[in-house]
Amino acid sequence: MRIKVKIFISTETIEQDLKYPLQKKVSFAYDPKDKAVRVDRITLNDIESKNIFYNTSFAIANSDTVLTSVHEITKKGVYTLYLDDLYILSHRSNNWHCSTHKEDFIFNYEFTNDSFTNDYRDRDHKYFDDYFVPCFGCSFTFGAFQPADAAWPHLLCRKTGTNYINLGLGGSGIDGIYNNLKLLHKKKQFDRCVILFPTFERRIVRCKLDDLYLGMYSTVDVTAETSDFHFYNDSRLADKMKQVRESIFKDKDNRYSKIFLHKIISYCQDQKIDLAVSSWVTDVYDYLKQQKNVKILPKFPELSSYNERADDGEHPHRKHYQQFVEDIVSFL
Repeated sequence: MRIKVKIFISTETIEQDLKYPLQKKVSFAYDPKDKAVRVDRITLNDIESKNIFYNTSFAIANSDTVLTSVHEITKKGVYTLYLDDLYILSHRSNNWHCSTHKEDFIFNYEFTNDSFTNDYRDRDHKYFDDYFVPCFGCSFTFGAFQPADAAWPHLLCRKTGTNYINLGLGGSGIDGIYNNLKLLHKKKQFDRCVILFPTFERRIVRCKLDDLYLGMYSTVDVTAETSDFHFYNDSRLADKMKQVRESIFKDKDNRYSKIFLHKIISYCQDQKIDLAVSSWVTDVYDYLKQQKNVKILPKFPELSSYNERADDGEHPHRKHYQQFVEDIVSFL
């Protein structure tokens, strides 16, 4: 596999062509001459890295000191970027999880400092070893464009002392929540669950690309990338995305998502999971109120409740999440 790596530092651009996996690193000597030189960007086949510090090191000249997670170069030495399968897949898939199994968790890889993992995990990276109560949903649960400690599962955990964990995923539909909830329960038993349901008009898009299965949501824009190295430019994925979106358009009564909503309720009832639900979407919330065997929480606050917004100007602010926690905590 040919990979053209470009490392943009504030004074110049370093370019190297690798034959991966025979060649797995880019190294170059550099002397900043007593200046602080930034590492600005890294691209693989013109696809920009989401975290330019991961898998990097800097060996200081005439010293045994090797720095990792390199943000800037301040001394003479050798900079190195290491490549591995996960790092390359994260670029090609825009960080969507790629699996060798057809049935697997659907999630987005996430860098935390210099840490990167192929494991399904919560936003706060607490994992599932201790007792936990999963909180599923879309970006309104993840806390898009807000710090992790502003999201409502984190605030709920702090307020109650119970280990509520954030399994929200931007763009998720109800079928995606069912997929991850069921797979997680089979691996790690839990007896309580909270779901903030998204809109009905979303679905999973699954596509097999050679020996890999890529799972994402119909809300993802696959037209933005130009590199042929990117999975988004694969005609198989584009065709599958088009088919799914056409199916959503034809499903005027949202029967598909309602079926999966009932699957969630039935599964939790069969497995004796105490299920508490809400939604930020009025028609979804009204439909939830018609269901049996489920605890209905107060509706998520209207965005108009507060003038503040997340950093993108559209998603909820910490104030919305704080209000939601205050509204639901007595029900839980």
